[in-house]
Amino acid sequence: MTHSVRRRPEGRYQCTACRAAWPTEADARRSAFACPGEPLAHGLTREHRVFPKSGDRSCASWHCDEPDPSHFHGPDPFCDVTNCRYCCHGCDCAVCTGTLHAPHLTVLEDIPEHELAQTPRRRNARMTTELHTLLGDLSAGEHVTATGSDTRGHQVTRTGYLLAEPKVVDARRNGFPAKGLRLCVGAKGTDPADRTTWTTLFLDAGTVERRPEPQAGQWFNTELRFVPGVKASSHTTRILYGGRGGARSTEPTQSAPANVVYTDEGFYALWDPATDTTHAVIKLATKIWWAHLPQDAAPAAPSSSGKREDAETSSPAAGS
Repeated sequence: MTHSVRRRPEGRYQCTACRAAWPTEADARRSAFACPGEPLAHGLTREHRVFPKSGDRSCASWHCDEPDPSHFHGPDPFCDVTNCRYCCHGCDCAVCTGTLHAPHLTVLEDIPEHELAQTPRRRNARMTTELHTLLGDLSAGEHVTATGSDTRGHQVTRTGYLLAEPKVVDARRNGFPAKGLRLCVGAKGTDPADRTTWTTLFLDAGTVERRPEPQAGQWFNTELRFVPGVKASSHTTRILYGGRGGARSTEPTQSAPANVVYTDEGFYALWDPATDTTHAVIKLATKIWWAHLPQDAAPAAPSSSGKREDAETSSPAAGS
């Protein structure tokens, strides 16, 4: 295999595959060493840092098939194999002959030995399996709390129902492509295609836990934004409103069914269609006491009228 040589900022010419380096492009063309197509350690003294780097040097941690129980892999994180293809090779580049100084090429850093021989397809298959292991036995319809990334890459925690079966997706993390597990978490009846329900979990950043079903009448003191299903494009969320919340509020001051209806400019009206009463016009950051309504409480359609009893100053009228 021919070396694919590129000029580095340091001024040397280096193979993009095996990392062999020369002072000039002409020297690279004269090389008799065939590129193996994978990274190598180069230099007079080569160090191949292998996986794992922890103190466990047993054969099991190295995925080694050596039957001798006394066999081990050395006291340090560097390779001890006498015929290692990453350390023991016949490269004739300028770094290996000692005519070019490039210290960081002498160490092959953080390369999992058991992954180097795998194809991208096999690595993706392994990552997919590990992501499904992270999910456990959860399935669509269960009540969960999931912490992951939203569509903008921000960390988010959502509590609700799994609206669809989780699936492995090609996402982006910190600007780089990565495998992730996409969960659709929201209130019952929400369309899984709604991107506001999407929560993407990564292997090293994300959790999902099964939660008990919410009980009707169980009071919560949270910001309005944490009520499942509340958003500007939906007027079907219906709760039991218990009054204003906050750190100084110790218990609900009322108990009235209410629809959460978006009005305008970031305000939401808590409106009871049965009595045509608006209990409050608030923002998402406002803390309230709220509870789930019983399952047999049929949702009512929003209206454009209503009287405000507890509206914030300068708030628009409900339904305006």
